[in-house]
Amino acid sequence: MASLPLVSVCVPSYNYGRFLPYCIESVLDQTLANWELVITDDCSTDDTESVVGKYTAADSRIRYLRNATRLGMNGNLKRAADSGRGRYLKILCADDWLAPRCLEVLCDLLTAHPMAVLATCAEIHTNASGTPLFVQFLFGSPVTVISGQQMLDSMAKGGAFGGNSSFLMRSSAYHQSGGFDGGLLYAGDYDLAARLCRVGDYVHTDEPLFYGRSHGESSSSVDPKKLFDVVDSFAIPDKIFRPRHFLGHEWRRYHRLTALLTARYLVTLCLEFLRGNRTYAQSLGKVVRRRGNFGFGILYLPVHAAARFYRRVTHKNSPARRPPEPWMGTPLLQRQNVRVHEL
Repeated sequence: MASLPLVSVCVPSYNYGRFLPYCIESVLDQTLANWELVITDDCSTDDTESVVGKYTAADSRIRYLRNATRLGMNGNLKRAADSGRGRYLKILCADDWLAPRCLEVLCDLLTAHPMAVLATCAEIHTNASGTPLFVQFLFGSPVTVISGQQMLDSMAKGGAFGGNSSFLMRSSAYHQSGGFDGGLLYAGDYDLAARLCRVGDYVHTDEPLFYGRSHGESSSSVDPKKLFDVVDSFAIPDKIFRPRHFLGHEWRRYHRLTALLTARYLVTLCLEFLRGNRTYAQSLGKVVRRRGNFGFGILYLPVHAAARFYRRVTHKNSPARRPPEPWMGTPLLQRQNVRVHEL
């Protein structure tokens, strides 16, 4: 029986055949070779199957799984991660791709920090054509280790964990946490990271190890008028911060975060209304009325509005960024294109 891979790279895809060569080639270019690549296709209607078929025929480490019926974004993501057999699970969106050292560095981080269950990295943010624009998601230190409880406290203050393509997880912790929630509309990564922090610690490197492509059809660009992100923003803390005993730690975490969210969306609602986006503002208002924490959110509203205005005017407290480096640019893409045409 063949030994199991050290890391499973889990790629959910739907009609992203045009992006998959970049994604797959970046895994083939990894300095760590002990991997498998699992691609779950959510009933694509483009050339995804034929694109992936060229790679599965050439490399037995690549597995292609086509769903019998559409599972949706988070359902397909869950199937990809659940199908991984490695000690570690690396999530990679089909429109993103990895820097060559990604698997090696992130696996080494979890090996060096046995209490950590989730490792993330900085991102090379690109435009739709793949040209690097800037490096983001920086903590200010080469390696930062944070306890799971501290990360949950940070979440309660509005902090984030990074996105899917930055995640490398211990498979055991993934399954212990319950894995991705396929029933969520949008923010499965945010929800999973919070539950992983119930299991263990979090480690981050400021080394940029993946390319995040920004384009109009990406999952992070889901039509804001559908308000999937807003619904999940309230549903996830309600699930994570339990049991909530009055004035207890989870109670305080929950009310702090939902008050912040309520204030944030009320300000957004007013701004969108003034900009003439009244249908969107009305839809947002319905969600906030149904799910918002008005008891604390109204109290927090003046503080949030003033802070938001200050940040807009001064550009302070914006996410840390730095310019891309020369190695992040075209040579990698050219090398990938050459190999794609050889298949």
